[in-house]
Amino acid sequence: MKSGLVWKLVKWFLAGACIIWLINLLSGGIPNPENVWLALKTIPWYWHFAALLSATANWWLEAIKWRLLVSNLEKLRFINAVKGLLAGAAANNVIPFRVGEFLGRVMYLKEENRSAALLNNYFGATCQTLVTLIAGIPAAYALLGSEAEKYGRSSLLYILPFLILLGFAWYLVKSRTRKPAWLEKWLLGFKHFSGSQITGTFGLSLLRYLVFGGFYAFFIIQFKLADTPTALTCVACIFFIQTFTPGIIYTDAAVRLSLPLLLFSISDAQKPLLLGIAAINYFYNVLLPAIIGLIVFIMYKWKPQPS
Repeated sequence: MKSGLVWKLVKWFLAGACIIWLINLLSGGIPNPENVWLALKTIPWYWHFAALLSATANWWLEAIKWRLLVSNLEKLRFINAVKGLLAGAAANNVIPFRVGEFLGRVMYLKEENRSAALLNNYFGATCQTLVTLIAGIPAAYALLGSEAEKYGRSSLLYILPFLILLGFAWYLVKSRTRKPAWLEKWLLGFKHFSGSQITGTFGLSLLRYLVFGGFYAFFIIQFKLADTPTALTCVACIFFIQTFTPGIIYTDAAVRLSLPLLLFSISDAQKPLLLGIAAINYFYNVLLPAIIGLIVFIMYKWKPQPS
């Protein structure tokens, strides 16, 4: 009963915070909304459909990855994995360091497996972050030179807690000393992590990056805003900087929409088109999933779910 009350309070706190985030975004969080709207109107409807398909593929791969990450705990139904991801996408906008993401994702796990899934979730996040680093660091140095160093330091500060947490957990798993029951439960998800889970998670993280990054670059190339090498380099740099730039979560839209304009060398006449492309990617990959996730939060009743 007490546990159910706590989860209910968490649910409504996150739902309320997400509503505030959405109101803030729509009332001033998007820079120059008139220009964004005009830019969106210049892009044919079928590109919106293509962006929706790309975003769907992106979240489909993430659902497969999440199922793989928790497969040593329980067999999660695909639809429940999707719902958990969308709820996590909403909560991640209001609670940083992937805490909100985790709280949303575990909604559709059995109650006894929720705490054990913490390390599995952070391992998945670390794999995705490493892929962004591998692609983004060379791109950042190619575009920004010495200016890229500050983003490199930020990226290390961002990923270091994940690596320390995973390393400490691995040490505890290997340690034969007796541990408290709550710690044993926390380590359960990581204790039986398999090699196929590790390689599969990294592979799916790489595939996700190719889907959302490749479509973004393809979009730009097709509208002749940059050649292929420049588009690929700039897009990799965009994801790298927006992932590791310290900032307030309510400024996320401004960062995602302004970065392309800073990194691409284009004329003033081309900027509205580039802004429209950035807005389309933001809407279908971030905003729309967060809105659907907010609905999932509000509709969900906290109780153990059948697998």
